[in-house]
Amino acid sequence: MSRAGRVGRVVLSIYDDVGNPHYGGGGAAVVARVAARLHADGHDVTVYCGSYRGARSGQRDGVPYVHLPVGWAGPRGGQVVFSLLVPLLALVVRPHLWIESLTPPVSASLLPLTARCPVVGLVQMLCGADMARRYHLPFEAVERRGLALYRHLVVLNDVDAALVATAAPRATVTVLPNGVDLPATTTPAVGTGLLFLGRIDVRQKGLDLLLEALPDDAWLEIAGAGTPAEEARLDALVADDPRVRRLGRVDGPAKEAALRRCAVMVVPSRYETFCLTALEAMAHGRPVVHFDLERLGWIGDEAGVAVPAFSVPALRAAIAGLLADPGRRAAAGRSARERSLAYDRRITEERWSALVDDLVVAERSRLRAVESRSRVSGVSRATIPVRARAAVARAVRWAVPVRR
Repeated sequence: MSRAGRVGRVVLSIYDDVGNPHYGGGGAAVVARVAARLHADGHDVTVYCGSYRGARSGQRDGVPYVHLPVGWAGPRGGQVVFSLLVPLLALVVRPHLWIESLTPPVSASLLPLTARCPVVGLVQMLCGADMARRYHLPFEAVERRGLALYRHLVVLNDVDAALVATAAPRATVTVLPNGVDLPATTTPAVGTGLLFLGRIDVRQKGLDLLLEALPDDAWLEIAGAGTPAEEARLDALVADDPRVRRLGRVDGPAKEAALRRCAVMVVPSRYETFCLTALEAMAHGRPVVHFDLERLGWIGDEAGVAVPAFSVPALRAAIAGLLADPGRRAAAGRSARERSLAYDRRITEERWSALVDDLVVAERSRLRAVESRSRVSGVSRATIPVRARAAVARAVRWAVPVRR
């Protein structure tokens, strides 16, 4: 089939946006990269995301970004309003394919019920269990029921693949891990500093545990932004600690500089689905210290140190051990770089491209079949009067009395 026969109208929806000061994290970056690749493939792509102060709808990488009016509800409430608004949007927007990045507090929505096209649920985080623990509400049960509505799901790891397959047994589940741009070369670390890079969410990201575990002779850079409430919580924890430097949100050259400057990346999260920032650090040849969470198993034993979950003493010991041993740190960095090669962004984007092509082709074929049946049905309805008159004529002819 020609390339023209494989392209179609594709919508992506995600509450996050790379420009959002509170939620411009790895999930938004993934969607932006997928949208740009699909646009380059020739698809007519539109991204719908949540609004925020200063948000302006417009184009990025040739892709229109439309901000839905949810910013009035605040960073947290906006997520809920966005999840309710997207299914309503699908009543008036009809693409060939809809890719929905599932939004907290429940990683599911009613979109599959209202969309008039296939919906691919992009599970960047199954947050129902974590939300249930945090707020003591049945988010996880609601999430399971919501996932059962989907027929196509993309997850980042095998653990989530098993979970969503149980919740949505009729769905096709595809594992597509995150990818990263691989720097051509790596450079030695400058000094022995630590780096945390990610959204500022003190509890989920475990920043309280990291600050408690920070060795006295270490220094830490914290890069990222969050809601005003989370920023205030972190400010209170850091206080005037001379070992800690806040970088705020970093992108482009500033982020590259932070990655090159650190000796060790620390991922102290209580909950993660993949952790794109860990992969970015590994691509720069930096080892990763993290808690032993099953969804971070992809990092591998040689690319860093996994410590018992949420153990502050173990985290402190792992950090101190790497900082004190340059040879071990360098070896782990080389393994990290080698491990990252399997997550080249071009590989992931090729798989996304193939998945979307197949679904668009299937949907276009279905629409052609529906249109063909509609035409046949229309012709049949138009010929009903002709057939009726012929039948009446035959009936009259046979009803004429036979003359003897």
